[in-house]
Amino acid sequence: MSQDKKRDAIIEAALKRFAHFGVAKTTMTEIGNDLSLSKASLYYYFPDKLSLYAAVLKHISEATEKKDEAIITSKEIPLEAIHTYLDIRTDFIIKYHNILEYLKTYTPLTMPPELQELFSYFYSRELSRITAIIEKGKQQSVFHISDSRKTAELFFDFLEGFRYSFITRSGNFFPDKKQFLTILKKEKEFASIFFKGLS
Repeated sequence: MSQDKKRDAIIEAALKRFAHFGVAKTTMTEIGNDLSLSKASLYYYFPDKLSLYAAVLKHISEATEKKDEAIITSKEIPLEAIHTYLDIRTDFIIKYHNILEYLKTYTPLTMPPELQELFSYFYSRELSRITAIIEKGKQQSVFHISDSRKTAELFFDFLEGFRYSFITRSGNFFPDKKQFLTILKKEKEFASIFFKGLS
């Protein structure tokens, strides 16, 4: 097995365990045993569980990236596109809830560099998606704005602020699946108001 294939196999094994048992309850030894790998071999690819966790997050986020992009861009009406974007993101969170829930271990101040770098990449990607939707609306003369990127940043910041407010009020740092569906409903309501205001 090549090094790349072995690394991918480790990520897949970790993904299965993280999704089923949760990240906190999974040990590196268990992942190694699943693949009949020695500790030395496992740690050659991933020096600790955090680096493996970051690799799993990147893997699951990229797995359907092209498919998601195609679905979103196929929507000609901007509001439908943004609702689809919100649906896809919520579906992702619910599907991988056991894996993402581990993030409640950290706060913005204690987030490790490995995860900070990853979330910086996620932020740029999500912002680009929203910008593309708004730019399409601008090109269609549906939206009357001068800067699609700044408008997207404003919309994204409102979404982040809304989630933070919800988390603060609920007292749960990482919402459960039912709460995420409640958040989705409110996000769509907000998106409808926001996008109509651009017309």
